[in-house]
Amino acid sequence: MLLLTIATLKLEQMNEEYVNFREWLQETKSLTKNSAEDVISRIKRAKNIMEVDVPIDIETLLFHFMGKPAFKALTATVKSQLKRAIKLYKEFKL
Repeated sequence: MLLLTIATLKLEQMNEEYVNFREWLQETKSLTKNSAEDVISRIKRAKNIMEVDVPIDIETLLFHFMGKPAFKALTATVKSQLKRAIKLYKEFKL
């Protein structure tokens, strides 16, 4: 039960983080709601590939991220979209 509560709390915190990130993208980067949600979707995809939360150190993340077989299998367009999403998330966290 405690693990479920912790997992639920973490999910709620991440959902709030994504709402704040989406609002920041819309206000700061002038993205539409759909474009901002696309960026968030790419962040979630990057997290799944890395199997961790996106760290603050963008250079380390990109170095390890680009070495993952799952990343290497992606098209150049998707790779570029994921890298841009990570950089935007990093900027948001600063």
